[in-house]
Amino acid sequence: MSNIEQHMNKGQDKKKTDKIIIQNPDLSNKNERINVQGQDNKKNERHQDNKKNERHHDNKKNERNQDNKKHERNQVHNKNEQTDRSIFSGHDHDNKKNEQNPKLNQEKDIITEVDEAPETKERKVPKDLSDKLGNAGLPRATIAASKEMPEGTPGRPTRKSVLQQHVEFWDTDHDGVITPLDTWKGFRKLGFSLAFSAVAVGIIHGGFSYPTQKSWIPILGNPLFNVYVDTLSKAKHGSDSETFDTEGRFVPEKFEEVFSKYDRDNKGGLSLKDIKQVIRGNANVFDPFGWTSAVFEWGTLYLLCEKDGIVYKEDVRSCYDGSLFFKMQETKEKRQKGVPIIKSSATTTSAKEE
Repeated sequence: MSNIEQHMNKGQDKKKTDKIIIQNPDLSNKNERINVQGQDNKKNERHQDNKKNERHHDNKKNERNQDNKKHERNQVHNKNEQTDRSIFSGHDHDNKKNEQNPKLNQEKDIITEVDEAPETKERKVPKDLSDKLGNAGLPRATIAASKEMPEGTPGRPTRKSVLQQHVEFWDTDHDGVITPLDTWKGFRKLGFSLAFSAVAVGIIHGGFSYPTQKSWIPILGNPLFNVYVDTLSKAKHGSDSETFDTEGRFVPEKFEEVFSKYDRDNKGGLSLKDIKQVIRGNANVFDPFGWTSAVFEWGTLYLLCEKDGIVYKEDVRSCYDGSLFFKMQETKEKRQKGVPIIKSSATTTSAKEE
């Protein structure tokens, strides 16, 4: 190749290089624009993310506000309900009681009085015993329970029935046998006269010794007319209040019936007139032994612990479990005729205050 041609080719290559150099600034500007656009896009994305976060935060805030409003509405609603409850608290309290104790509902539906039988209106049955006594018709083997003393007398024996506890005062040697002499001594300790104690021995041992003996042969099986404590339930007589069942257990419902029927002015006890009504009301037909026994038992109790002409309910209850006799032995006050006036446990405190 000639020098002239080489020189021309060099010139052309130089021009191409210059063109490329001239074109390179455009490429660099384009890259810069791309970078700028990329940065703008990132900024927009961050801005959008921030907006999303703000919207999410606002939504949460709105949800919290709504929850707070709901809570406030619920509080207002609860307050209104409480106000309604307070207005009708008596009814609600009764309804709750009825729900907890369905027996109350059953009692309301039971008819206990009818016009054609006036005795049912005069002698009212006890009500609302379940609050204090639970099942008041369930006999208690070891305690004499009442509304006022649902757990009975503290410290009484738990291995003896209530009927056996009733005669414990006369079984001083605890051998399970009460002799006529034991009975006579017991009544004398209570302050009764010789004559009354002798009559008591005749009634008690003449009437109750044979049923408690283990032999069917009269007198020969028990020549001394002893009363045996372990079989005492066999000596239960008729025309009574049925507070003792046939096994010698104590039935609280029957005990409460005595006072709901015959303590009509709610004085907390029985007057002599009331006691007469008790004996007549409990009398069974053709039962002279039961009538005589009831008169003797209630009459003796009246002589022992009447106060201002009243035998108080607590004294009657403690007579059933025998604790009354121990108290009377300690607190007796003798009459001139030999029959003691024993201050009732229910009125001793008030008498001292007077």
